[in-house]
Amino acid sequence: MSFDNNLEGYNAVQTMWYHYWNPSVNSFTTREPCKGARNGMFDCWSVAVAIHAIGDSAKYNREMTLPIVDQAIRSVGKYYNPKIGAYSVYNGGSYNSGTEDICYDDCAHLLRGFLACYEGTNNEQYLKMAKDLMKFLLGGIVTHEKFGYQGLKWHYSKKYMSSISNCVSATCAMKLIPYAQSDSEKKQLYDFARVCLDFIWNHMFDESDGLIWDGIGKDSDVIDKNKYTYNTGNTLTAMCLMYKYDGNPEWEKKCKTLAEAATHRGKTMFDRDYDDYGKRYWHDPSYFIQLLIEGLADYLETFDQKIPESTRNCCREEIARHLSYFRKYCFDPQDNMYYSSFDIYRINPQIYQRYQTEFGGHKSFQPCEDDRVQGSCSVQERQCCKSLIGEASAGRIFFQGARVFPKMDPRAC
Repeated sequence: MSFDNNLEGYNAVQTMWYHYWNPSVNSFTTREPCKGARNGMFDCWSVAVAIHAIGDSAKYNREMTLPIVDQAIRSVGKYYNPKIGAYSVYNGGSYNSGTEDICYDDCAHLLRGFLACYEGTNNEQYLKMAKDLMKFLLGGIVTHEKFGYQGLKWHYSKKYMSSISNCVSATCAMKLIPYAQSDSEKKQLYDFARVCLDFIWNHMFDESDGLIWDGIGKDSDVIDKNKYTYNTGNTLTAMCLMYKYDGNPEWEKKCKTLAEAATHRGKTMFDRDYDDYGKRYWHDPSYFIQLLIEGLADYLETFDQKIPESTRNCCREEIARHLSYFRKYCFDPQDNMYYSSFDIYRINPQIYQRYQTEFGGHKSFQPCEDDRVQGSCSVQERQCCKSLIGEASAGRIFFQGARVFPKMDPRAC
């Protein structure tokens, strides 16, 4: 049976909207204290991914999505700090009530959502919001206190320099260049993106396996060497955009390195507990993996026939495998929503049983906090639940995967 990935993305966005949108307060809310929620309100990152998914949906089915776009966009005004010109982590409760608890990566994710909604609706107000927010991002470049190199901060008042804030903000800058009003504005955006990507490639890239580390303190010499799918994925996206703009072959080479590392089942981002490579899948949450699928789709689209056949086949294969895996194991038919964990031994006892039977898995059941009601009791005692960022990421996974496989026969996994 052929599965329509665009349609599934659209269905996920509609389900997300009906489950979490609260018209009485014009915000996304939840009665369950789930991932990303505080006092029933969601954090900026969750809302940013939701808006991005809505923008993707508007590109696919504008007529059916248009009624919800403006409501979602307007809701972020409650996170806005007009003094700083950016959006805080949590909703202040009223418009322009955001605090100084502001993350650059949250704002960059939100900017990408604004742009997606603009591209899906042609509403100039959304483009203006994106341009205004870019002014904040441009002011976040700092110099490392010990080593002297530059990069973008992670948080408005903290010293961490993260790969994700740099790669997503570089993506924002490059996506805004076509809408720049002058050559000087284009240069400013390009130069900013270059600083961000130089920080990642020169200081966060692990030559031993071709993947991206997470970040470093501005005053530290200790790198956080965790390797998350979204750092590699969105760096791929940003570098593809750089290549489209300047045609420099260095980007082609770097993108090939990242794409091959991201699809190598012997490397860090895969669950390597299985001797059988056919049973190895990425083990990050969906809200990270959505950006890796997007990055691989961007790579295939940007370089097309320049990509070696073996690399192209690996990229296509991993996208198809993970779309199938996500649908098979992370979809809950009880509510038609998706869990966020790709570690299927961590979702619920029923899926854990399938992990044992179908994968021959040997790990004990370890409930994932992301897919549990938040609370003070142990994770093992908490009930399963979904989240706004999880369902929004499901929409993005299918929309981005559909760029390569609009329709496909799901794999048996």
